[in-house]
Amino acid sequence: MTSLGLFALVIGLASLFALLNERLLRLPLTIGILVFSLLAAALLLLAEAVLPGSGAAQARALLAQIDLPHTLLDGALAFLLFAGAQTVDVRALWGRRYSVLALAVLGTLLAVLLFAGGIWGVFGLLGFSISFPWCVVLGAILAPTDPVSVVGMLRRLGLPGPIQALFAGESLLNDGVGVVIFTVALSVAMDGGSAHATRLAEAFVWEVGGGLLVGLA
Repeated sequence: MTSLGLFALVIGLASLFALLNERLLRLPLTIGILVFSLLAAALLLLAEAVLPGSGAAQARALLAQIDLPHTLLDGALAFLLFAGAQTVDVRALWGRRYSVLALAVLGTLLAVLLFAGGIWGVFGLLGFSISFPWCVVLGAILAPTDPVSVVGMLRRLGLPGPIQALFAGESLLNDGVGVVIFTVALSVAMDGGSAHATRLAEAFVWEVGGGLLVGLA
């Protein structure tokens, strides 16, 4: 399947799931699409278990053609952040800039550590020996919130503009913080739990400084 065909398939399925959610579940849009995506995946796995060769293998082969880390981090994330940023009140956001930065940086760091600690503890109870840096990698993936769903929820609640800007701004910036933590933690995890401080500092400066330069440009 070509890239254009794959893109059309994803957009078509997302539109179908959004329509089903509007007619049946009436959940927030992003949550509804996620629920139907999980149901579709479960049905594929069930069909494969009952009737081998019925579709799950083809779905796996299709996913194997995609470089998911590159597609998600360098492609989908950019459009997701743009969709969330275009509705934010910039003046209100600037007025809450210190609070937003504190929540985005310190809040995301705390959330990643809490996720990583919980995941590490659960794996330990289940008898899996997973190093803590890999748990931090997973925590960095789970901790940042979806800016589109957050902005949509705030708009439905009708909160004052400055409060919306505070939460929406934090939701937008925590993805960048999460990417930096993910990159650094992945470097440590792939080095077997140890990495030179200079290498970590270089990765941090590259991600943060490069992101700021591109954003300013």
